[in-house]
Amino acid sequence: MRVALVCPYSWSVPGGVQTHVAGLADALRRRGVDAEILAPADGHVDAPEFHALGRTIPFRWEGTVTRVALSPATVARTARLVRSRRFDVVHVHEPLLPAGGMTAVWAARAPVVGTFHMVGRRPFWYRVWRPVVVPTAARLAARIAVSAAARDFVARVLRGPYDLIPNAIATGAYGPGERGGRRIAFVGRDEARKGLPVLLAALERLPEDVTLELVGVNGERGARVRAHGRASDEQRRAVLARADVLCAPSLGGESFGVVLLEAMAAGLPVVASDIPGYRAVLPPECGRLVPPGDAGALASTLRELLDDETLRARLGGAGRRAVRRYDWDVVVDDVLAVYERVLR
Repeated sequence: MRVALVCPYSWSVPGGVQTHVAGLADALRRRGVDAEILAPADGHVDAPEFHALGRTIPFRWEGTVTRVALSPATVARTARLVRSRRFDVVHVHEPLLPAGGMTAVWAARAPVVGTFHMVGRRPFWYRVWRPVVVPTAARLAARIAVSAAARDFVARVLRGPYDLIPNAIATGAYGPGERGGRRIAFVGRDEARKGLPVLLAALERLPEDVTLELVGVNGERGARVRAHGRASDEQRRAVLARADVLCAPSLGGESFGVVLLEAMAAGLPVVASDIPGYRAVLPPECGRLVPPGDAGALASTLRELLDDETLRARLGGAGRRAVRRYDWDVVVDDVLAVYERVLR
């Protein structure tokens, strides 16, 4: 089977959809599938079977900066690749976004599967461009949503059946390292919706021996804070291996919690905001949920875990067991079942 995995977002900027597509490609290849990635890029990409669709431009939506390619050259290149590579299935992630996503849907001569990742306060894009997105969605042979939150968001405009297939990770790549300090880890971009200011305010209420490791964030943040900037996968795993707690204080706009899965795989207890995307991923025996934006509640919960090594070990162990169902070697079977269904 030859499959095209189309991503509308810049491959040069780390993000959840890009990580999902890369992980799915690896899992499919382990099953003997010829998986090729089509995505825009703003520089050289050293990845197997990758086709660059052009450079991107940034725009701001729901508190985050998104980079997509909009040029006529991207439309032409996407259509040419989708038609010439003789794919059996074209799997488009965010199939209703320009230009790579929509173009791939319309250019495909094979069954098209669409995966929806997006969550927001209101489906502005889907409603404003309804005359375009409705006929585009009608061309999808199957629709996948990575979570109930993502399904419910798109279904406000585009009703119909959706397969729920979660994000996944390679759980075996993560594990505990040397711990026993009082380190909190944060993984995410420096955007308001990720809640970093709330975490920094909570840190001020914690004892002086508590430190904070930031992955994906640059700049000086104080004596107790170490910012690693944009880190490689290996560096991120190393931070999680030596941390004592993972904190995900997002204020909203999260359809899923891949970073929660990574922490659970590393045997870390998780303290996360009580939002739908995180609530669906984090079982109560693996961590704690706190009201989003409440620095006092966040500090109190972090202190509870940092002061109790036995509790951290119990939550972390439960996380390592619970995360197994999110391993790519498990989740890829659900994706392949969708491919087989649309091919039939």
